[in-house]
Parts: sequence; C-alpha cells; structure tokens
Amino acid sequence: MDLEPRYIKDRGYEVEDNFVTSLEEIEEPIAIKIALFIQDNLRDISPNNFTTYVLGGVVHYYNKPITFAVEVMKTHGEYLTLTDLSLINMNEYLDLICLNSYIKIQK
Repeated sequence: MDLEPRYIKDRGYEVEDNFVTSLEEIEEPIAIKIALFIQDNLRDISPNNFTTYVLGGVVHYYNKPITFAVEVMKTHGEYLTLTDLSLINMNEYLDLICLNSYIKIQK
C-alpha cells in the first residue's frame, strides 16, 4: 500500500508515515511541543541525494528537558522531508551538539 507523502504547504515540508507514527506514540502534550519546536526552528539543509541527517532538539515539559532526534532528508529540487523521530537521552543529545547536528533556536 503506497501512500502519498504528506505535505505541509506553508513550510515546504513533506512528512513520512514513520515520522507521524513516532509522533503519535509520544504523550500528546510533549508531541505537540516537539512538533511546534520543529516547525518554528528547523531551517533548510543542504541537499544530499545519498544521506539523511539526524538533528537533535530539546523541549521543556514542566521544567524537565525532553530530548529528541529527528531524521530529515533533502534531495536536489525537493522539499525537506521529515522521515523519523525518536526520544533520546541527554548524553545522545550532547553528542549531537558536539557534532553540530542539532536544531538551533531561531530568534
């Protein structure tokens, strides 16, 4: 069963089913915070036909940091595609920061 990719028109994102499924498995208030954080802060990445990027992020829920990793893909001439999402521990998030693979907060 092939499903059409989902598309968020205003931002130019495509969303794959794995991303949506992963987001649905997270507690609703946290999932909403993560989705809004990605929407507000994720910027375009360099196109690459051969790899996906894993970017870390952090949101706060009742003053507790919730760290996550989002997998994104960008091919030439295509929109940014959100392919997967997972909750990670703080050490993994700090590793992504050291690799400069994290979502920087936009002001």
